[in-house]
Amino acid sequence: MNKITMFSRVYGCIAGLALGDAYGIIGQFSLDANKQMWGSMPKDLMEPKKFPEDPTVHAGMKRGEITDDTMAMMAIVSSVIKYGDLTLDGVANGLVKWIEETDGFNLPWVGPSTQRAIRSLMEGGDPKTTGSHGTTNGSSMRVAPIAFLGYPDIKKVSEYAVISAKPTHGSCTATSGASAIACATACAAVTGSELEDIVFAAMKGADIGEVYGVPYYQNPSIARRIEWAVDLISNDKSDEDKLKDIYDFIGTSMLTHETVPAAIAYVVMAKGDPMEAIKISTWGGGDCDTLAAITGAICGAYRGVEALSIDMLETVDAVNNIDLELISKRYYEVVQNINPKLID
Repeated sequence: MNKITMFSRVYGCIAGLALGDAYGIIGQFSLDANKQMWGSMPKDLMEPKKFPEDPTVHAGMKRGEITDDTMAMMAIVSSVIKYGDLTLDGVANGLVKWIEETDGFNLPWVGPSTQRAIRSLMEGGDPKTTGSHGTTNGSSMRVAPIAFLGYPDIKKVSEYAVISAKPTHGSCTATSGASAIACATACAAVTGSELEDIVFAAMKGADIGEVYGVPYYQNPSIARRIEWAVDLISNDKSDEDKLKDIYDFIGTSMLTHETVPAAIAYVVMAKGDPMEAIKISTWGGGDCDTLAAITGAICGAYRGVEALSIDMLETVDAVNNIDLELISKRYYEVVQNINPKLID
């Protein structure tokens, strides 16, 4: 087996997130709804159907089009490239710039926590506190590439993840979720890591990240829910039954304490294969594009960009007028300057 280069892991993470987002836009609110809409799991990127046949916020989007998952990720990655490091003000400025340039308040899929916090930032709010009430999965969906700033130090990865979350998602459930995904990604990028190592890193990151957030009235342990979610799929049931168990017991909504455990379980179900993870994350129903983006990013770091569909990536680049490889190269160069441990 050829050695996976660190650049391949960085590119795989960024591209896997975007590809998961673009594939996941066809996802419906449940497995049964997906089966009714598509019959069987699509093998390629598909165009969402028109409203009202498709009742989701993605109705009528183009095949391969990205949403806020990728846009927010690229806003933060671009801020690191611009400022030479990840800073609270840099994250805030990057996210505001993204919303201004895309008329983001009128995009149907930009989440409530993000919208509320960015309005506050535009009004002069302090990025240390603008995200205090952000509890949804907006910080978890965009965080994966930040893992390389602290790699392989889980505590340092967690600190960076919290910085990336705070301006919009500063509640303890959101900082816990962001830290869990970043730490899972960092572990996935370590040569020789096993799936159980990634799960443990996610749980460890969740516990570390929770401490840095604003206490929230509904804050079930994300670490324990990750353990539960993985246990639910560690049996001889069919994949469809496993997806139903995750949907029914863990949940797959935009709530962080549902999204993050479900995503880690899907990574394990897919055995770290990014294309498989993206597809099952979508097929299970719920906040499908975000789940597929997160799992695509973790598994992209695990297997490298070579494990992704080149044809699909070319479609995503063309449809959205972006160059994921170029973005990844620029980010990799800057991160190497920040983190001398990021070596092959």
